[in-house]
Amino acid sequence: MVVHLINPGAFSDSNVYLVVGSRTALIDTGTGRDNARNIAAIRSILGGKDLDMIILTHFHFDHIGGLKGMLDEFRCEAFAGAGDAPYIVNGDQRYIASDLFGDEFEPVEVTELMENDIIDLGEHRLRVVNTPGHTCGGVCLYDEISHCLFSGDTVFSLGVGRTDFPSGSATELVLSLKKLSGMDVRMLYPGHMEAAYDGNRAIRYGLSMMGGFD
Repeated sequence: MVVHLINPGAFSDSNVYLVVGSRTALIDTGTGRDNARNIAAIRSILGGKDLDMIILTHFHFDHIGGLKGMLDEFRCEAFAGAGDAPYIVNGDQRYIASDLFGDEFEPVEVTELMENDIIDLGEHRLRVVNTPGHTCGGVCLYDEISHCLFSGDTVFSLGVGRTDFPSGSATELVLSLKKLSGMDVRMLYPGHMEAAYDGNRAIRYGLSMMGGFD
């Protein structure tokens, strides 16, 4: 499994990761403002292979704004956590927060992911970990072979996601971080900023920020 950072997002856009194994997955899509460039980069890396799926870590616009354009281009299936998926399907602007980016989100069909669902990429299998807190149905994706974690906005290399948007919960985020702290996370691929080469340390730091240690 090879991980490519397609769109290095600051806080006005998200990181977009292309994961290539025997099957291929795009994790998050960014706002869509750079879709043309991102699509060209994906096409170049895939070299004629198909993009098999798009997986969304949560429903905020900076992570899903580019979804429709990506689906129109690649004609694949999109997935999101069961708690967040209905807001994407309904195009709920209040929760998606597209207005903060001066844009609108068009409803898109996505398939719901449940806790411990396995996304089979061939040599590697991403396990779905429910991590509410930043949103009510956010998910992380954990590869038990390489011990890497795609963490969305649950936890960053130096910090955690906000909990003051609709459906956010500081209590739930602490519980999610405690869940992640019980896993062996080596490489952390967050939704914003740079990757962390010691994911366990990043999670512990996030918990300390939230005052979540017993």
